[in-house]
Amino acid sequence: MRNGIKTIFWWNISEGINEIRNSVICIGNFDGIHSGHQEVIRVGKEIAEAKKTKLCVITFLPHPRFIFRPEGFFILTPISKKIKKLEKLGVDYVIVLNFTQIKEMSPYDFCSFLKEKIFPLGISVGADFSFGKDAKGKPEDIKNFFSRLNVDIKIVSLLFSDGEKKISSSFLRNLIKEGKVREFRKYNNDFYSVRGCVVKGEGRGKTLGFPTANISTTYFLPKDGVYACFVKIDSVGLFKGVCNVGPRPTFGSSGRFLEVFILDFEANIYLKAVEVFFVQKIRDVFKFQSPNDLKERIMKDVQISQEILSNLETTFMHRK
Repeated sequence: MRNGIKTIFWWNISEGINEIRNSVICIGNFDGIHSGHQEVIRVGKEIAEAKKTKLCVITFLPHPRFIFRPEGFFILTPISKKIKKLEKLGVDYVIVLNFTQIKEMSPYDFCSFLKEKIFPLGISVGADFSFGKDAKGKPEDIKNFFSRLNVDIKIVSLLFSDGEKKISSSFLRNLIKEGKVREFRKYNNDFYSVRGCVVKGEGRGKTLGFPTANISTTYFLPKDGVYACFVKIDSVGLFKGVCNVGPRPTFGSSGRFLEVFILDFEANIYLKAVEVFFVQKIRDVFKFQSPNDLKERIMKDVQISQEILSNLETTFMHRK
């Protein structure tokens, strides 16, 4: 019987972690935990069960992209959410490895490090996994190094989208940048979400009859638009909503804002922590001739959101 997942931040790699020796390991950033990642973990779990040992996911912090190619980069799955998703996939250990301490290792040295500190009984990686200094190490290097030690190595084939694009974290990030949140869920099996805090706004939504929660967040926002969404309010509950991402052109406000009209909800949630789950884009943001025209359009947006969310509500409420 599983006792739940255990997370270990391996910040000083000169020290070993005895409890993960002879485990089966899956290695990668696993940002987004898309269907390709899930297959790598499924294969790793099969090996672990066959060898009657623990399944361990080794991931990296900071993400290598923050160090080598930070331009336009953002995290899809914060570490806390990643751990929860990995637990649902049957992972026993999550090892968060200090990337700054291994980034200069050659592929051979990294394999030697794994052998010395873990001596895994099996390894599962995706076919596009790269490692070592300048990302020169490839899955075949892992296979060549460990096969002579009778370690069970599985290189998991890539998965492709309907449009024949490789399913990867970069592919998912592009979907978010394009506002394709519905497609994101198709390949991730979850909604893209952002967390933030409700802050004081200008009150224009209230004057229109649609008071909105204005949310301050450091998370990456999808492309400007109006979206059907679910809203989780800490210590309050989960609700349906419709949100606007982007400027407020009808009122002459530039910049990018996240504001949510929460359906069938009237309580004051100022300074509450919230999480917004983007379900489906309804339309682009555009300027209306008058506030009344905007009000009529918001009424239509709410109706569309109700229809979209009602079909998902039971499943979503159960999962969350």
